Amino acid sequence: MFSLRALVVRLILVMVLTKAMEARTLRWFCDAQTVNLGSDGTPMDGGFRFEVGVFASGFTPTTANTSQWAANWSAAQRTVYNATTKVFTSQYTVTSNAAPFTVGAVAYVWGFGGRAGNEWTLFRATSWTWPLSDTLNPTAISWNAKDATQVVVGSIHSTGTPFLMQSSAVTHSVPPTSTYAQWQNEELSGVALNGPEEDADGDGIKNVQEFVFGTRPKVADLLPPVASGMVGSGADRAIQLSIPRRLDRSASLSVESSPELVTWGSAMAGATVVSNGAEAWVLRFPVGSSDRRFFRIVSAPVP
Repeated sequence: MFSLRALVVRLILVMVLTKAMEARTLRWFCDAQTVNLGSDGTPMDGGFRFEVGVFASGFTPTTANTSQWAANWSAAQRTVYNATTKVFTSQYTVTSNAAPFTVGAVAYVWGFGGRAGNEWTLFRATSWTWPLSDTLNPTAISWNAKDATQVVVGSIHSTGTPFLMQSSAVTHSVPPTSTYAQWQNEELSGVALNGPEEDADGDGIKNVQEFVFGTRPKVADLLPPVASGMVGSGADRAIQLSIPRRLDRSASLSVESSPELVTWGSAMAGATVVSNGAEAWVLRFPVGSSDRRFFRIVSAPVP
């Protein structure tokens, strides 16, 4: 037979254990059915991603150092922009304050998209600092895009008029990296033909190529063109290829050549890398005066 005191102790213990199983939640989102645009004035599409996170201690993002953002960024969570409802929304459970998500760290929401990934928006409110992982205080925190008071890149109108969010084009910089598995889950969830070598939309472009080159795997599309031309003369004569792939995608990329479109072999041994920037991978391949060579690009996801 339990005493009243023992019963009270047990009730308190149950309450404490119940609280311990709860955790602080962070809801971050934008209001639905608002107008959200790219830099060219067209609506944001489902290729946009939004991440909530923090930058490394001591690093302050500005329009002058966009090339350093990704290296200094730690995302707590990513979510996909829904072009139908015109919203991004997610809820993150704060279970730890391990670095860099220390209490009080300045928090941001980073949105990025477009074929090259160079349509960006980065914003925060002064009240958006990383919360304490308080298991005894499960009250949810809400961060709404319309409440942003500091917009580093892009534009936000708190009223939603004439738009709520608009991204800006950012050159010579790369957004956060995506793996094929992550992209597959975001773009091809529930689709049977979701393997790298399959073609989900039947447009003749393999899923891995859509991944590497930034096209949408469920929308019939064309790959961005590879620019080619002859450079140099005499012994320095070469074919130059400019390949506009997505540098933020975890994939291997190489070039093969063939004299007759039958026998293919790697062309990389003799290649010179002219540049490997955010806009394109530029390569040169030496050729003789009478050489006839065909090239193809080979890609594969990196686990």
